Amino acid sequence: MALGPEDCARYVELAGGRVVSPGDEFDVFVLGDEEGYPFFETVDTVLSALCHKLDRGEEAHLILPNPDLIYPKDSQSFGFTGGSIALMFEAALKQRYPNRGDLYFARLGKPHNAMFSEALQRSGSKNMVMIGDQLATDIRGANNFGLDSVLISSSATAPQMAEMPKELRPTHLLRALVFSKRPAVGL
Repeated sequence: MALGPEDCARYVELAGGRVVSPGDEFDVFVLGDEEGYPFFETVDTVLSALCHKLDRGEEAHLILPNPDLIYPKDSQSFGFTGGSIALMFEAALKQRYPNRGDLYFARLGKPHNAMFSEALQRSGSKNMVMIGDQLATDIRGANNFGLDSVLISSSATAPQMAEMPKELRPTHLLRALVFSKRPAVGL
């Protein structure tokens, strides 16, 4: 089962999985994003299916590709992401199954090294930079892996550079990242 927009389901299928509806039987629960489904109805259905599965003594694998907690919707507002929803599921499971220490999401994305290691393997060089909008995931991950990092400062985190721990301090700051629809010339 995968919660998120169409690209989340596509990634699951590319990895060899088969996506099922939230109330159907599943082995793996991939929490991709907060969009692409009616939120309250769907998370209630998934929580119920997950509890029924666990009550029967079956295993459920919980996967979180991106552990970010919030994201900038625009310059004045923010939204919750899959990381926040995963915390909600984990808290509910901990309350229902207090003696189970294994009911948590495997966090695959930044700041964990696996993603950066794959980028290094594909590029063949550490001569790269991580551009992101999250101190706790994007910048921390790059810094811990030994890469330069760029924080887009109009984002979900407003840094106070002097007070920031070294692992969260970006190499560079950008006020914004603007994409042009014009094709690049001479490339």
